[in-house]
Amino acid sequence: MSEAFWRKLSVLTGLFALAAVFGLTIFAANLEIKDLDLWLHIGTGRYIIEHHFQVPKTDVLSCTIAGKPWNNHEWLFQVIVSQIFERWGADGLINMQVALVALTMLVLFFLGYNRDKQLTTIFFLLLVSLVYQGRFTIRPDLYSLLFFALDILLLSFYLHRRWVIYAFFVIQVLWTNIHGFFFFGPLFVLLGLFGEWLKRSVRLPYQWNKAGRLTNEEYRRLKFVLAAVLLACVFNPQLIKGALYPFTVIFQLSGDSKIFFEKIVELKRPITSSTIFSLQDYPYYRLLIILSAMSFYFNRRKLDVGIFIFWLVFLFFSLSAIRNLIFFAFAAYLVIVTNALAISFKNLVPINIKDKRFQHITAIVAKAGLAIWIFNYGSQMALHGYYDFAKYERKSEYWGVSLRSFPQRVVDFLVENKVKGNFFNDFNSGAYLVGRTYPDIKVFIDGRTELYGPQFFKYYQSIWEKDNADEFVKALDKYQLTGVFLNSNTSPIPKKVLKRLCELKDWVPVYFDYDGVIFLKDTPENQAVIKAHQIDFAKIKPYDIDLYRFGPMRAEPYQPISRGITLYSMGYDDAAVKEAQIAIKMSPNFMEPYKILGRVYAQKKDYELAFENFRIAVMYAPDAQDLHISLAKVYDDLKKYEFAIREYKKIIDRWPHDQEAYFGIARSYLNNQEFDKAIHSLKVAHKIAPEEVDDILEIADRFFSDEKFALARDAYELIVSQEKRLDEICLRLGKIYVRLNENEKAKEAFERGLQHNADNRELKNELRRLQPEKQLEEQPTPEIPHEQPTLGDQVPSEQLHRSDLAGRNWGW
Repeated sequence: MSEAFWRKLSVLTGLFALAAVFGLTIFAANLEIKDLDLWLHIGTGRYIIEHHFQVPKTDVLSCTIAGKPWNNHEWLFQVIVSQIFERWGADGLINMQVALVALTMLVLFFLGYNRDKQLTTIFFLLLVSLVYQGRFTIRPDLYSLLFFALDILLLSFYLHRRWVIYAFFVIQVLWTNIHGFFFFGPLFVLLGLFGEWLKRSVRLPYQWNKAGRLTNEEYRRLKFVLAAVLLACVFNPQLIKGALYPFTVIFQLSGDSKIFFEKIVELKRPITSSTIFSLQDYPYYRLLIILSAMSFYFNRRKLDVGIFIFWLVFLFFSLSAIRNLIFFAFAAYLVIVTNALAISFKNLVPINIKDKRFQHITAIVAKAGLAIWIFNYGSQMALHGYYDFAKYERKSEYWGVSLRSFPQRVVDFLVENKVKGNFFNDFNSGAYLVGRTYPDIKVFIDGRTELYGPQFFKYYQSIWEKDNADEFVKALDKYQLTGVFLNSNTSPIPKKVLKRLCELKDWVPVYFDYDGVIFLKDTPENQAVIKAHQIDFAKIKPYDIDLYRFGPMRAEPYQPISRGITLYSMGYDDAAVKEAQIAIKMSPNFMEPYKILGRVYAQKKDYELAFENFRIAVMYAPDAQDLHISLAKVYDDLKKYEFAIREYKKIIDRWPHDQEAYFGIARSYLNNQEFDKAIHSLKVAHKIAPEEVDDILEIADRFFSDEKFALARDAYELIVSQEKRLDEICLRLGKIYVRLNENEKAKEAFERGLQHNADNRELKNELRRLQPEKQLEEQPTPEIPHEQPTLGDQVPSEQLHRSDLAGRNWGW
């Protein structure tokens, strides 16, 4: 067959592969609604429309920062999604995402398509699609990506046209009111101008001064484009202040704001020192970095310096946060297709193959292989889904609203009962509450991190993440809260907070299920709902499942598991056991029900049953670090010290920086009378967690009670530099020094303890005993009968045995 035939067949095969790329991308864009912040946008958009398009300039959604200045730079997106949701529901929003993604991919296709380099376009467009799928969340980013591609298209092909200035202006006005990344518009133009200035003013190597150089007319027009996009940035409700918004955020990225990058997944770095060589984390993104860098090498003689600067900027931008990966993917695609124009087949393949038919056949095989891979990849994606327990059927992960991401039923309760007031809520629930219940309910916190600021976020973290029940109770009064919304749909509720809430007499539970708990304050406004729905947890019925209808379905029984964890946290152990047993009946091969049973039985000191369940749990989840710790503790409680030590050693081998494992093995060594190994493990634990006091104090007390005074001294000295419980530490350390006949050191320890707590009577008494008679005459005090040195009333010796050690935390 002729060379022309193989060339045409290669082109047709390429078009088929391109269709497969677009088909895969469009299918993936139909992902069910999972994004939390979408509901915040819907609620805010509804507010703007109801107030005749007046964009709020201060917070109106929360009960904690109400009235705080708010630069709402995404108001236009919020209006768009609220109107689409109002008219067409969730499917309308998904269709909007599909349309935006398809249009963006089409622009990228036109940017990079070259019939002679068809395989290059297909392969790298596929890589972009695979990275793109990580951002298929209905957010303003979708519009930013479209505007990104359109700006690059205009700069690449239409800069010689007069209308390009007006096109840039319109795009920039829309971008400025839709997403905070609108600063990319001026950035693109500035990078283009800087690159052009370098080509015209600096002597560069090879042919860099000529590569991609603009005509004088294009260079002049690019300056007008810069003026147009800068002017367009001012067209927003906050004018100059709104235009400067990105810079205010950038300047806030250091200091306290770093907490957002540590706690919010999408703001974390995609590549760290520990994952730099990992092939599992973001492989397509990493491949784009490598291949785009290689394209510069192969095109090093005709390198476009402006494109290279553009690539560097977005590489560093993407390395700063996971959410930015797709922007680098777009930049890398542009770089590769640009460099590919100057790279021939000979540059890539050292063998000189002159037969055109062989080249075409090779391309056909490669394109067909890509198409087959895409089909298989898409087939696997289509299988993604989970079980819908309400309908007793499997739900696809595409189309509709996720049943696992949002606490739908618990919010339905609020809406149906028309509950109003100021509510405490977790961070992940705030946006959903705004979208479904505003203005009836004002939230404690939501996803607007830049508005709440790092200090408030840390305050929230001190309650939720650190499970600080005392701070939680203060917040109830400080913000005049009338409701508490605790979401358990995706993660357990903090145990101490939940338990304290149950103890407050003026707070009444009115809703409980797998997705959360609602407590209402006993106020006149809440009386009707409380009277109709008050819950007595002692009489709570277990999760109801029709096992005959459920059949042999292998599905995670997350609903009874979630209920069981919540009930356990509240102290209703028997009810938690029933939920766990139901979960095991439904699907016995998941570890969480056994974990619940293990925790309950360990708390009841039925260590044999606890061991049985933790052992099974570890079998089903061998990578669960906390389960290995629990199993080791139960071994210790059963006085199987050699097995406890064996388990702790396994943990240390796999997780060498686990402080709990080192503290645990120190206790087991101590119980097994291996004192030197115990103190060694304790010192290692202290190096890992130098701020930890309670565990070291507990083990040091054990050394004291076992009359291992030198070891006790070594243990106390590890923490004597800490401020926490310093008076107790100094008292114990001083008594150890007395036992070791080191009275001067004892005196120093007692005096230091008194400096920390001058009211500690026991420290005063011990210090008086060490003072000479002359000093006693100078400081007359009532005579106190001499007592044998003990550790004081805080730690009676009979409570120092391992089986009764205080501070055991079996919580989730």
